[in-house]
Amino acid sequence: MRRPGLKNRALAAQIRREAYEVPPDVRAARSAARAQFDLGRLKVAADERVEAARAKLESIDLFSLRQELEDAIAAQSEIDGKLADLQGENVLMAG
Repeated sequence: MRRPGLKNRALAAQIRREAYEVPPDVRAARSAARAQFDLGRLKVAADERVEAARAKLESIDLFSLRQELEDAIAAQSEIDGKLADLQGENVLMAG
């Protein structure tokens, strides 16, 4: 019992497989191109982040921020001192 359809299907499958077969050097070139494209996209994103951070940093006045921080720290330490005095007085009153 011969099955000519089976051989024809196998031959057709082999032809399709060979049509999509890619040589290793072409596959390597495609892989390198894909990696280069991905790195290019990542570089553009990183460049945009750097520019945004640089613009944000340049828009901030560091000297006024430093002065504001020093004022806040001074106020904080003054309040801490007053709190410590009050807590000390409460201990003396309770005792």
